[in-house]
Amino acid sequence: MFHTRLKKWSKKAALATLMTLGASSLANAHPMWLLPHEYNLSGEKAEWITVDASASHTIFSPDKALGLDRLSIYTPEGGKQRLGSYYKGQRRSVFDLEIDQPGTWKLELARPTVYFTFYTNKRGATKRIFADKQEAASQLPDGAQDVITRQFNVSTVSYITWQAPDNKVLELTGKGLELAGPTHPSDVVAGEAVSFQFFVDGKPAEGVEVELTPNSTKYRNDRMMQKLKTDSNGMLTFTPEIVGPWYLAAKIEHDRKSDRADSESSLLYLTFDAQLP
Repeated sequence: MFHTRLKKWSKKAALATLMTLGASSLANAHPMWLLPHEYNLSGEKAEWITVDASASHTIFSPDKALGLDRLSIYTPEGGKQRLGSYYKGQRRSVFDLEIDQPGTWKLELARPTVYFTFYTNKRGATKRIFADKQEAASQLPDGAQDVITRQFNVSTVSYITWQAPDNKVLELTGKGLELAGPTHPSDVVAGEAVSFQFFVDGKPAEGVEVELTPNSTKYRNDRMMQKLKTDSNGMLTFTPEIVGPWYLAAKIEHDRKSDRADSESSLLYLTFDAQLP
C-alpha cells in the first residue's frame, strides 16, 4: 500500500515539475517560490515566521500550491531538519517556522529529478513522454524521429537571518547548480549593486541564464524583468531598484550525457528581500 501511494505521489510530483518547467526556456516556465513573510529579524528573542509556497507566473500571487514533504531546513549551526506539519490549500501551502538560532537559515525545496523524452511522430508533430532513455525505448511509437531525452533538476531556496548574517548555509555542496556570495542574500539593499556567483558541481558556471523580477507584477503593466547571464567566473552583478521581495530564476544546460538522458538542465529559484537603504 505504501509503495503504491509513493509511486502515485512521485508521478504527481513529476507532473507538477513538468508544469514548472513548461518549455525549455525560462520565459515559459511556471515559477515556484518560497516566500517568507520576514527575511531579517533583529529582536533579542526567538520569533516565529510564516512562509508561503506556490507556483505562479504572477510574482508573488499564489496559483498552484506546492507539496512540502521534501522541504529541507538548514540551521545556522550546520544542522538540518525536516518540516513538520503544514497546510496545503488549492493555491498555496503555508507553514510556520520558529527561528531560534541567531544567524542565517536556509529553506530549500528540491523536486525529484525528472526525465522527459521528446520525439517527432509520423505526422511531424513533436510529442513527449514521461520516461528516461531506457524506459522510453519500449514506449516510443514506430517511426519516431529526432528522439532526445532531457533530465531536469529543479529547486527553490530562500534565506532568513536573525540578527547578523553568517555563511554556514551558503557553503557549496559541490552538487548541481548553486549560488553563493560575495553579496549575502540577507544583505541586499535597494539601489546598491549586488554580486552573486553561480556554480555547477562546485565550479564557477559561465552562461547561466538569469531572470530577476521584483514583487507585485499583478499591479503593473511592466513586469520590470531583467534578463542576464553570468560571466566567465560565474558572476552576476545587478542593482535592485525596488524595495521588497525579488524573484530570481536561474537555468543552465549541462553539456553531458548519461545512460538515462542526452542532456541535463538545472533550474534554481531564489527569493530574497531588497531592504530600504
